[in-house]
Amino acid sequence: MRRNPLLLPACCLALSVLSCAPSASRTVTLAAGKDPTGQHQALLAEFERQNPGIKVRVLEMPESSSAQHDLYVTYLAGRDRSIDVYSIDIIWPAEFASAGWLMPLESLFTAGELEDFLPGPLAGCRYRDSLYAVPWFTDAGLLYYRSDILSRHGLKPPVTWGDLINQATALSRSEGLAGYVWQGQQYEGLVCNFLEVLWSCGGRVFDPAGRPAMDGPQARQAAEIMLEMLRTSASPKGVLTYKEEEARQLFTSGGAVFMRNWPYAWTISQDSGQGSAVAGRTGLAPLPSLNGRSSSACLGGWNLAISRYTRHPESAAKLVRFLTSVRSQKHFALHGGRLPARASVYADAEVLAANPHFAQLYLAFASARPRPVRPDYPALSDEIQLGLHRALAGNVTVRQALLDLQGRLERIAGMDR
Repeated sequence: MRRNPLLLPACCLALSVLSCAPSASRTVTLAAGKDPTGQHQALLAEFERQNPGIKVRVLEMPESSSAQHDLYVTYLAGRDRSIDVYSIDIIWPAEFASAGWLMPLESLFTAGELEDFLPGPLAGCRYRDSLYAVPWFTDAGLLYYRSDILSRHGLKPPVTWGDLINQATALSRSEGLAGYVWQGQQYEGLVCNFLEVLWSCGGRVFDPAGRPAMDGPQARQAAEIMLEMLRTSASPKGVLTYKEEEARQLFTSGGAVFMRNWPYAWTISQDSGQGSAVAGRTGLAPLPSLNGRSSSACLGGWNLAISRYTRHPESAAKLVRFLTSVRSQKHFALHGGRLPARASVYADAEVLAANPHFAQLYLAFASARPRPVRPDYPALSDEIQLGLHRALAGNVTVRQALLDLQGRLERIAGMDR
């Protein structure tokens, strides 16, 4: 059930965050996905030291963002009061804000503080010009590669999808490894991978008039490129069951030459203490593109939002401010490999010394493209996942899958009338 976000005026919500009197002892519950960096507890322990009387309980969500989304909808639609702060994917603020489930947060920051956040992630937190979430860390798709293997064969990192397919196919055979691994399971990660290919082909989900564009030549070209990866054995068929961690584990165990993943995998790949067999032998590059076009990374990342139904708005606001602060984002960058959502952290000498690739790839991070910012995006994504996965699994032709998908997206967008 959708609720009008104006049922509780924004001014009242903002005042409640700043003026509700805290009780003597409070427990704030943070709902978040599994922490692959191992740094959440360290930051939360520091928050508790700085805020005596406030305890933070973490409610761990499923690894799949799609499953996490569905749980959040269940909690929020039921006006659940047990969760105060939600870690939400960048594609959810519009949906949740339009339903009236989130508190407006503009008053938590000065204009100067907001200017320090990268424009893309901050824009993804707005709905109808109001801020309903705060960027926690950002993400952009990157190409990981085995620098030792490419060097041994006299190769440079691929810059086009054709280069990647050719290199991955040849090196897979000569090295006895998987060539290129990515996220092909039927979930949100598949949409990200598809959009990165689609954008590099000059395509988009919606045309300038707002009509779905899945029946166009660019969408067919993008889907055919992904299918070609499987046909040529550049990618193992198993990628159709992979999420981030399945791809990451295969790559860091030494079982793949190339990988598409988010930046969190960099720190793990360089840490032999975490079992990485490729520490010191991994390189990073922008994702490939089509000949003559720019690389297009999908903007990812997670934001923090406060439930409209929280019992502890002031304590929740303190937690959000702390976790999105420069200090916390610097800690994440140094120890967890997370991409900061604040521009100032990228200029920090200590951060750049620990993450020299930040400087090399900053423009890719700052210019990453968002998925469609629409309240109906989850429904659109579900259809893209289903249609594309059927085509890649060989259950239907690419042409038929995209024609069917076009009709379903038109119905969701209300354009089939």
